[in-house]
Amino acid sequence: MERRGFLRVVGGGVIAAATASASGCAQQMPSSAVAAWRKAGGATDPRRRAMNDAVGPHPVRFGFVGTDRPQLLARHRAIASEAWRIELVTPRTILESYKWLRVGAGEIARHRDGISLLDPMVVWLDRFGLLDRDQAPAPDSFATTSQIEEFGNAMASTPGFLWMVTEGNDRATQVEAGRAYVRVQLAATVHGLSMQPLSQALQEYPEQAKPYADIHRLLDAPRPVNTVQMWARVGFAPAIGPAPRRGLDAHIVRT
Repeated sequence: MERRGFLRVVGGGVIAAATASASGCAQQMPSSAVAAWRKAGGATDPRRRAMNDAVGPHPVRFGFVGTDRPQLLARHRAIASEAWRIELVTPRTILESYKWLRVGAGEIARHRDGISLLDPMVVWLDRFGLLDRDQAPAPDSFATTSQIEEFGNAMASTPGFLWMVTEGNDRATQVEAGRAYVRVQLAATVHGLSMQPLSQALQEYPEQAKPYADIHRLLDAPRPVNTVQMWARVGFAPAIGPAPRRGLDAHIVRT
């Protein structure tokens, strides 16, 4: 399975990264809640230390940047925003996501995978046949520009980024990186933090070549020896409910 497809299978769930939910970290973030990040980044910060320790025995290099390093933080924000813009204005990549759209409660219950959309406007557009999942919106359309603006606003308010780098990129290494990421996310949750993976700049298609090279260069992970396996923004956000799942029985073949 190609990396892009693998990420989508692993990351199926609510469309937190693509629509209004992406701005969760941008809204209702009191300055007092973010203040701790101004001193975050050192080994003595309990949240960073907990996430770093959670990597455990997995063969990954873990890194973090917070608001104590504003210039570096700005570079992370810029790469993430540009990679997201490229994803949205490239027809074949946005159509790949459209194939996994689950619009409305009926589709979500029937499939229990992919990208869940419950926004009333989108649901009604779909019911009236006005949501064409076989046609990518134009780069200058409201559907595209509004998402680019919203994601840019979310990135501008992001107080921290973390990453995981490995030597090599075989399937076993990718699985180990995934295990480490889950452990880090659990540790972050214990400390009241939210994480959102940013996969766009890590994808290996021609249009993303510059962001892909930029993030590897920024994280001192020269290819082909190193691979940035995971890159995520970290902060405080409203609670999000569980993503749809088919359950164990749906994956067991009985004879």
